[in-house]
Amino acid sequence: MLLKFWTSVEWLARGLLCALLSAMVLVCLGQVISRYVFNDPLTWSEELARYLFVWVGYLSAWFAWTKRAHIALDAVTYLRLPGLERACGRIVEALVLVYCGWTLYACLGFLRLTSNQPSAVLDVPMSTVYAGYAAMCVLIIGDILIGWAYGARPPSPAVPQE
Repeated sequence: MLLKFWTSVEWLARGLLCALLSAMVLVCLGQVISRYVFNDPLTWSEELARYLFVWVGYLSAWFAWTKRAHIALDAVTYLRLPGLERACGRIVEALVLVYCGWTLYACLGFLRLTSNQPSAVLDVPMSTVYAGYAAMCVLIIGDILIGWAYGARPPSPAVPQE
């Protein structure tokens, strides 16, 4: 049941990532057309594109984490000792879990602080923009805990298959 719920959460996050990326491209395209074809630039498009980019960046960081595609030291994987590789993987996951938990806690305080601060042009609360980091942390924490509970770990991409 929990695994099915988490799979749905991941599916929704991937869909949101695609939607935000598409919206960012359309907003930037609209700005270019408005500026160079109609000689009348949009006043709101740059701010919206920037905020969409922030969310795309954080959701992409989570997506890269799920694929283990972040830059990493892979010296242990070249030893081809599965036990050592698993142990190092768990240590890395534990460190990332602690880091994400700690920064999520700090981020929640920051979100409360910025909930009444509007953005310059769009007048949306800045906490909406900054909430992308909290979403990334929750998704990474969930991925680690689900992986520990169900053992659903993807193979390491660093080890070349012969």
